[in-house]
This record gives sequence, structure tokens and C-alpha cells, in this order.
Amino acid sequence: MAVTTLSALPVAIIGAGVAGLALAVMLRRQGLAVRLFEARSREALSEGAFLTLAPNGINALRALGLAERVSALGIRTLGFEIMNAAGRRLIHLDEQLSMREAGAESVTLRRSDLLGALLDEALALGADIRFGHALAEIEDQPDCVRLAFGNGVTVDAAWLAGCDGVWSRVRRVCFPASPDPVYTGLTGVGGVAELPFVEPTDGLMHMVFGKKAFFGYMKPHDGPVLWFSSFPLDEDAALARPDPLHLAATVRQLHAGDPRTIRQIVDTVTQIPRAYPVFDMLHLPKWHTGRVVVLGDAAHAVAPHSGQGASMAIEDAVVLAACLDATPLPAQAFAAFQALRQDRVEHIVKVSRRIGAQKQVKGRVALFLRDLMLPFFVRLGARTNRAMTRYRADLTPLEKPSV
Repeated sequence: MAVTTLSALPVAIIGAGVAGLALAVMLRRQGLAVRLFEARSREALSEGAFLTLAPNGINALRALGLAERVSALGIRTLGFEIMNAAGRRLIHLDEQLSMREAGAESVTLRRSDLLGALLDEALALGADIRFGHALAEIEDQPDCVRLAFGNGVTVDAAWLAGCDGVWSRVRRVCFPASPDPVYTGLTGVGGVAELPFVEPTDGLMHMVFGKKAFFGYMKPHDGPVLWFSSFPLDEDAALARPDPLHLAATVRQLHAGDPRTIRQIVDTVTQIPRAYPVFDMLHLPKWHTGRVVVLGDAAHAVAPHSGQGASMAIEDAVVLAACLDATPLPAQAFAAFQALRQDRVEHIVKVSRRIGAQKQVKGRVALFLRDLMLPFFVRLGARTNRAMTRYRADLTPLEKPSV
């Protein structure tokens, strides 16, 4: 069956993640007809544990009218503390001053809460969102782009935005020579648990270089513990989707020799639904072709170590919408979008890779040097981070950021 319109064709978006839903909101605010297609069911939006939105991500949400609503769903995240496996503090960084300079605080929240807020706003604005539509083929027509889905539906659209993540079907069809995402060697798991015996962290993310894995957690005064673990794993094992009971047992074993609070947290974990192998993609030469553009992880997958993945996706949506508003020709808007965004996001991918590399250090001498040098490098990196978080996509989306 075919879905067509006799008047102006809608914009099509593939993927109901952060980038796709944020773009749907922005385009509807500009008065464009939007159809968003997601391969999974609506219930799949509840998957995943939590994420952190940096100040630049919260500020980007101002363009969507959602900054205050989303901030209220999460935990103010005002800094972090890092310890080694022996429990010795390596660095304590209070980022409240830099956040005041940026005009927003970092917020840590459940991924499903962010997606829920974006979905509700997109639907309220009239976006047509369809789940259970897995993209199969893309065909360029003289006056539109034609999409074919696995369920037999075909759709004609004015243009297409691929927001379908690191394994983007849009990217693979439209840019067959593009590089594959690269496995970083690390896999992550995480969860949210009501653990009253764990002391509140007062707005700090507590992180530990454990003996075998990296661990982080935070807890508000009146809420659950949000925890994550990141550990080296070979790619085949990472992609195998281990049994939830076995995965929980593995995490307990990895942290068996770590500080007491970590052991207490992981000892309550009896099953973990899934692991998340960490992939990134440093350079995609071209983000657009004809009537098609990719954004978010489909264009520049960012590992989670920098805490910028979701913020980059929201920024992408805001900047692309501004480019489209500035020119009536999508191809020109797509080219301007890539020119404005590519240097910034590739810099952040590199920063995230450097942070992730510290989680894979082995050997007594290497660990000693890491612990010795980490405070210096963290404080040095904090200056770069302040520059990244000061960027205001909501105020100056058509100005190229310095970093």
C-alpha cells in the first residue's frame, strides 16, 4: 500500500531516537508536515538506562521549548569525583561555576524520560509518528524521495532525514562506501535501583577505576541510584547479547574487589536486560546526498564517555532546522548543516576516545602513571569541556562554533 499526498509532500524522518524526535519537534514548529518512522514498537522507547545532558544540550532544548520540562525529570549533575580501585580520590571537580557561565546545569535522567518528553511534544505539535516501520529501500525520484518499508508500505517525501543511529539503514543505502562504525573495545551496562542504604552523592557523579572495570553512580536525596559499568570485552562477545542472569553475574564478578559501595550496588543486581557495545565513527566524508541527510549517531556516533551523545543529537536537530529555515533549497541547507557541525562533533568523538582509552589501561606501571597524571589531564580537559558546553545552538545556530 502507498501513502502519498496530492499537495506538498511531508518530510520523512527515520528513527525515533533523540535526534529524530527532536528534529520532528523543530520541523513542526516551522510548520512543515512531518512523518517519522521507527522500526521498533513504541514500547522499545523504554529501553536503555540513563544519560546525561550537558549544559549545551539543555540550552539546545530551549529551541524546542523543552529545557525546563526535561530538566525537571532528572538529577542536577554538578560535577564528578574519580577514585582508583583502592578507594583513593584522584580528582574532585565541581563544575557549578562553568555551568553558570554556560547558562544551564547538566542533568542526568532516564533515557526513556527524555524520549517520552520529545515524543509527547512531537505528537502534540501534530507530527505523524508510525512505529513498526523498518526501512528497506530508498529510491530517488525526479520530484521526491520514495521510501519502501518491510511491511509493504511505500511513502513519497519531499526529503529524508536519517536519524536511525550508529547502524543507520539510511546511511548504508545512500552512502554504501561510508566507513563502518568502530568498536572501541568497551561495553557498557547500567541500571536504576531503589537502594536506600546508598548515601546521596549531592549532585556528583561518583566514578571509580575498578580493578577490572570502570564504575559510576549517583543518587539524589529522594530518588534511586543510577549506576553504570564499562568494561573491556572482545567484539564477538559484546555482540552476542548474553543472558541477563549471566550478564549480571559477570558484572558482580568484575567488581568483586572494588570499594564497598560499588560491591553493595552490584550485589543487588540479579539480571541486566542487555549490554551496549560502545561504537563510534570519527569521520563520515559526506552527510548528505540529493534529498537525503543523516544526523545524530547516523552521521557521527559518539561514545558515551564524554557525556555529549544526546546533546550532540539535539544540537544537530536545532542547527539543521535553522539551516532549512534560512534557505528554501534542502540541498543547500544540508551542505550548510554539515559545514557548521562536522568539526565540532568530530572533535568531541576524539575527546570521548581519549577518555575511553583511560578505562582500558593495564599493568602496574601504567596504572600508577594514570593515577599520577589523571588530575592534570582532567583539569586540562575541563577547559576544553567548558568551551564545548558554552555553545548555544538555541541562540546562534547559524554560527560555526570554535569547538
